[in-house]
Amino acid sequence: MPHFKNFRLFLLGVALIGSLGQTGNSADLLTIGSDAPALDIEHWVQNGNGKFKPVTKYANGKVYVVEFWATWCGPCIQSMPHLAQLQTEYADKGVQLISISDEDLETVDKFLDRPVRAPKKAKEDEKDAEPQTYRELTSVYCLTTDPDQSSNKDYMEAAAQQGIPTAFIVGKDSKIEWIGHPAEMDGPLSKVVDGTWDRAAFQAEMKAKQEAERMMQEISELAQAGKFDQAITKIDGALAKATEPQQTFQLRMIKMQLLLASKKNDDAAKLSESIFAELAGKPEMVNGFAWNLFEMADQGRPIADEVLKQAVIACEQEVANAPKEIKASLWDTTAHILNMQGDKAKALKLEEAAVEIAEGQDLEFMRQFLAELKKDS
Repeated sequence: MPHFKNFRLFLLGVALIGSLGQTGNSADLLTIGSDAPALDIEHWVQNGNGKFKPVTKYANGKVYVVEFWATWCGPCIQSMPHLAQLQTEYADKGVQLISISDEDLETVDKFLDRPVRAPKKAKEDEKDAEPQTYRELTSVYCLTTDPDQSSNKDYMEAAAQQGIPTAFIVGKDSKIEWIGHPAEMDGPLSKVVDGTWDRAAFQAEMKAKQEAERMMQEISELAQAGKFDQAITKIDGALAKATEPQQTFQLRMIKMQLLLASKKNDDAAKLSESIFAELAGKPEMVNGFAWNLFEMADQGRPIADEVLKQAVIACEQEVANAPKEIKASLWDTTAHILNMQGDKAKALKLEEAAVEIAEGQDLEFMRQFLAELKKDS
């Protein structure tokens, strides 16, 4: 059982996982098994020291890695030695690595002349050797830039991928075999090259993640645009298709935040009451949900008083049958909420009770809060 702080962080970073059925327009989702879009790249800056030619259509029997990067992206830059190593290893095995930035050519050229952060090893008689530049490092593979962002649209946006670096492995039949972080592609690439990659096994898992990610992107865009009703409608559609309790809980957590953000306090109160009722008898889950509500309020997000009142009541009801470590967490969560509401005397009493039975990192966290309460009392 995780410490309450870890569990709280899990809830604060709530993410939708698992298959949610068809969400959004999945018919045009670029995923595993899809035909890889043709490339239309404007600037081919590096060509593997003359080994590779620019690619538009993929050749049958060859394997390609299409990777997206940017000069401002630290993880992308950190991946460059690994990409260079992979291209060198697979250069004679029909593999071509194409790295694409959407920045202008001048920006990329300027970056490439910078010294690599970790200089190459000098031979004993070359103590004063100049550091290797990124231009030298990346010369073994195809480094490109496509400022009109057509490649980004055809790959990253079409596959519902938001973060870089992201790599796409294109197989010998010109179909997408794998999508992910370049640091994780050694195994899949090796299997694609030697013909042992199980595309079907990876396909369902990846598509479910992509569809969930696309739905969350759409909800986020609607919320940022202030279109809360549309975002809530989309959540309700996903809830109707969700089949696993964890999916349902996570979706309802997101809906709660949308209701509160749109000041639909009565609806938020009804939803929180329903969630707490379903979590009854699960003290750690009750504690996590209550703490998530506190964090939202503590960060300045609008939280209805009725919702926080429900959180206090739910935590108090779970204390009697909770294990010792969760009992301490429930008292601590309740104390934080009561302190926020102005009942400092009761908050102090509960935090003292929590500190009496808490252990490990939880104890240190609670001692700090208790000291704050005593200072303010």
